[in-house]
Order: sequence, then C-alpha cells, then structure tokens
Amino acid sequence: MKLDKKAFTIQSFEEAADHQKQHKSLSEEEKRDVFLHLMQAAYGFVGTAWPKMDMR
Repeated sequence: MKLDKKAFTIQSFEEAADHQKQHKSLSEEEKRDVFLHLMQAAYGFVGTAWPKMDMR
C-alpha cells in the first residue's frame, strides 16, 4: 500500500481536538483495532496476516 500524499484534510485546532475526544471514548478493543490498523499501514502489510516474529 502506498501513501497518497495528495489526500489530506485541512483542519482547525478545534477539529483536531475533537479527534482526541473521539479516541478517548473508544473501548479498549476498538483502540486495539485502530492501533493494529495503523501499524499495518505504517509497515505496509494492510490486509495480510501479522508477520511472525523471529524468536532467536
């Protein structure tokens, strides 16, 4: 997955602060799902299984 650098939203400080309120209202399970999705996007494996860790 490649990041589209042209896709963004200009926000005011108030709108950005609303995202924090929404995140705080999520359940622990929902926060976990958001975290996992962001990690998959950051490391480029969205839609695939989480890679196995090398346990040497």
